[in-house]
Amino acid sequence: MGLLQYKSNSAMCDFPMTGDSDASVEKWSLENIPVEIFLHICSYLDARFITHSLSVVCKRFHEILSDAAIWKSRITKRWGSVYPPIPVDSDDFNWRLACVCIEDQYEFWQRKDANMRSILRNDIHYASVDAIHLMDSGLVCVSGSRDRSIVVWDLTKAHSGGTDISYHITADAHKGWIWKLASCGETIYSCSWDTTIKSWKLMPNLQPLSVFQCRTAALSLVCTANLVAAGTFLKSVMLFDTRVGECQISSYTAHRRAVLALSMSGNFIVSASEDQTLAVWDQRAGKVLKQLKLYENNEEENAFPMCVSFNNDLLYVGDTKGRLHLLNPVHGHFNIVESYEVGHTAKLTCVQHGMGSILTSSTDGTVRISTPTQRPENIAVVSSQGGEVTGFDYKNNVLAVGGTDNAVEVWLPCYKSVEEEM
Repeated sequence: MGLLQYKSNSAMCDFPMTGDSDASVEKWSLENIPVEIFLHICSYLDARFITHSLSVVCKRFHEILSDAAIWKSRITKRWGSVYPPIPVDSDDFNWRLACVCIEDQYEFWQRKDANMRSILRNDIHYASVDAIHLMDSGLVCVSGSRDRSIVVWDLTKAHSGGTDISYHITADAHKGWIWKLASCGETIYSCSWDTTIKSWKLMPNLQPLSVFQCRTAALSLVCTANLVAAGTFLKSVMLFDTRVGECQISSYTAHRRAVLALSMSGNFIVSASEDQTLAVWDQRAGKVLKQLKLYENNEEENAFPMCVSFNNDLLYVGDTKGRLHLLNPVHGHFNIVESYEVGHTAKLTCVQHGMGSILTSSTDGTVRISTPTQRPENIAVVSSQGGEVTGFDYKNNVLAVGGTDNAVEVWLPCYKSVEEEM
C-alpha cells in the first residue's frame, strides 16, 4: 500500500501529483479519487485483502467494491469467460466470494512447496487406509482401514509447527474392512464390509453410539443432521433417520451392480455404480428422478464411475479411466456437460470441488489440484508417499490422504512467524 499516504490527523489519503509541488494543486482523497485509478490499484492486490481490508477503509471504497460487475470482470480477465463452468444467474451468484476463493486456492497451491508441509504415518494401521475424513476445521483427522480399526488423529500441535501427531486407536471398530467415513457435527459414521454402519461420538477417542444394519456390505456413505445413506454391494441404497432409531426408513434399487459412491445436496442423493450408471434419488418425491449412463459406446465397456462430488449446483464424477465428468443438476436435469482428462494416468478414487478448486486423487499415487473452470487447468500435483491414493479429504487448507501402504499422510499449511517474514 505504498501508493497511499495516510495522515494521522484526518481521514484523507493524499495522492500528490508527480513533479508538482504547488500547494494549490488538487489532491485526491478517499472522497474524490477516480474510480478507474482506484480499481487499477486494486488490480495489484489480492481479492481477500481487497474484500476484508480495503473495502472497510471508508464508505466510498465499500460502495465501489460492492458492485458485482467489478468482481465478475476481474474473474473474466484472469480466467476467461469459462467460470463458473455452468452458466449462472449473475444476480444470484456471489462473484466477490467466488473471486476470493479461486484466487486464494490458486495462489496457495501454486506455492505449495512453501505453503505446505507433510506428515506421514504408516506405522499405526497395518493394512490399506480406504477411509479418510477431516473434522473440526481440519484440526482432527479420522482414518479407517482394512485392518478394521479407526484412528483419530489430533492435528492441533502439528498446526502449531510440531512434527508429530497424537492419535487414539479404536481397534476392531468393525468386523470387516472399513470403506467410508462421514460426519455431522461431532458425530462420525463409519461403514464396513461387515454389513453395518456405526455412529460414534468424537471425544479424544471414539465412543460408540448406534449400529445400523444394512444386511449386505456397505461400500459408500453420506449423511446430514438427520439422515444417513449407504450404498451397498447388493445394488441398493439404504436410508436411515437418526431421529427414529436404528431401523431403516427407506431404500431404493436403481442399479444392477454395487453402489460405489454417494453424494447428497439439497433434496437429491446421487449414487454411482459399477454398472456404469448414475441414479438421482429425489427425497421429497421418494423416487428415482433420473438414471443415466456415462458411456454410450462399446469402447468404454470396462469404465465405470468411482467417485462423486455434488454441491454449488455442480456435479463432478470421476471414473476408472482417470477422467472427470461434469453434469448440470440445475432444475433436476443432470445432463452431462463435458468430460475431461485432468492428468491422472489411472482410475480416480476421490473428487472434491468448491468455488476455488477441484481436487482429484488416483491410484497413480497423486492428488491433482485444478482450476474450477469449464476446462480445468492444472495448478499443482501432490505426490503421495503412501502408495496408491485410496481417497482424501480437504478442509481449511488441510489435505489428508489415505494410501494402500498402510498410510495416513497429512499436508498442513505453514504459517510463518513475523520474524521469518522480515
